[in-house]
Amino acid sequence: MAKTQLLSFPIRLPDCMQSDSLRLLDESRSAINQIIEELWDRLDEFAGERTGIAWKQVEQYLVTRSGHGSRQERCEMEQAGRILRAQATRKQVFQTILPLLTDTLIKPAEGSRRAHKDYRVIKEQVSALREALDDPDAFMAMTNVVEQACNYFLETEEWPETYEELQAVPVLKAGMLSFAGDDGMVKGQTYRARIDARHVCDVATHQVREGARLFLHLRASACP
Repeated sequence: MAKTQLLSFPIRLPDCMQSDSLRLLDESRSAINQIIEELWDRLDEFAGERTGIAWKQVEQYLVTRSGHGSRQERCEMEQAGRILRAQATRKQVFQTILPLLTDTLIKPAEGSRRAHKDYRVIKEQVSALREALDDPDAFMAMTNVVEQACNYFLETEEWPETYEELQAVPVLKAGMLSFAGDDGMVKGQTYRARIDARHVCDVATHQVREGARLFLHLRASACP
């Protein structure tokens, strides 16, 4: 049986910190969305080499700043940069599947049933293109973008000619802030954290149990 591992954990902060932290997320969301909107017309710049940190790539193109402090701004730029890089990848996929976008992907309306996507044809077309490109890992991404284009056609009765025509600016609707742009667990200015590992031996059974405790310090006003 396959095992699953959580990549994130929800944390409920003390009531005296919760409102300030949510306000931080809300302010950061507005700043991240502003960055994405400002750089959306430079999406191609984020499709190249990505060995560097995302916030540094964003910083070189950014004109306006949020004024939230250097480390928080780094985190906001990091989050925006990751979104822009992901969208740039989808744009490259769109350029690949553009020749597939024909009416053969759509089943016409019949009786009371409206026109809809032909999933069998989509699968066949994408599979053939993937084999021609010799890219076994691209099937899901191609299928996803093709279906998005089909949805666009069903709404407008036209096929998109550019990715920007297909994809609206992907602004955040909920607060999401990566702390990767900060200085880390020990020196961070937006957050700091410490993990204490514990080994406990049960006297009766001599069994050793391992555990850990997380101490997290977030940027917020002091509790009264």
